[in-house]
Amino acid sequence: MMKTLYVTDLDGTLMRDDKIISKESVTILNRLLSQGIFLTYATARSLSSASEITKNISFHLPVIIRNGTILADPQSKREIEIAMFGEELRHIRQALADTAIPGFATAYFGAKEVKLCLAGRTNEGFQDYLQNHSADRSIHMVDTEDKLYEGETCYFTLIAPKNELQPLYERVKQIEGINCVFQQDKYRTEYWLELCPKNATKASAIQKVKQLCGCQRVIVFGDSANDISMFQMADEAYAVQNAIDELKEIATGIIESNNTDGVAKWLEAHS
Repeated sequence: MMKTLYVTDLDGTLMRDDKIISKESVTILNRLLSQGIFLTYATARSLSSASEITKNISFHLPVIIRNGTILADPQSKREIEIAMFGEELRHIRQALADTAIPGFATAYFGAKEVKLCLAGRTNEGFQDYLQNHSADRSIHMVDTEDKLYEGETCYFTLIAPKNELQPLYERVKQIEGINCVFQQDKYRTEYWLELCPKNATKASAIQKVKQLCGCQRVIVFGDSANDISMFQMADEAYAVQNAIDELKEIATGIIESNNTDGVAKWLEAHS
């Protein structure tokens, strides 16, 4: 029998709209994991944020962080592999030089992850992000744009209304050697523009996990634009009922919504 790797997105897929994973899903997934299912998750969240959300689930395979930029060990909460920007960072810097849109650069100083934000550059959506992550010690305010590019940079996140962010997206998506994810915030009206190295996608990271665990098949679950790459590479791909139409169009099937534990119920019935 072929071994199958199951991969689920978090926000809007495994997580309900109240930003939690329900007790029902936790119970089902822990039971399946104890029975030996090959299950992991792929998210745009940081390792610390994703680890807090999933702390009650006994994931043991490498987890996929920052849309495929980072592979991490969910038990030790340490990064296994990180894709860093190279020469393309210079072009990103040029593209962002004249923008007033707030956000942060994710960089590493040795083994320490830091989110670098320019002090005074803000808007309502970014203020909401900072408030929701007030306990995140990796967030550092810097006083010059030059300091946004210190350390080894692996990811950029920018937050603004769509009409403000769209022109920047059109500019940066022309840069060779990077991937862009442009989509609406799951919980607010603002949009997020996220930039990562070209070789960093959920699909490429899943291939690495697939090889590590010796699986022959991949089944994935998602709801948003940043799940498209893994839907395209999977043997089967299931969109939750609340997913965007673009994802539903390429899905193997539609399952129950995130608010009714669609992923856990599907896995319980089919894995």
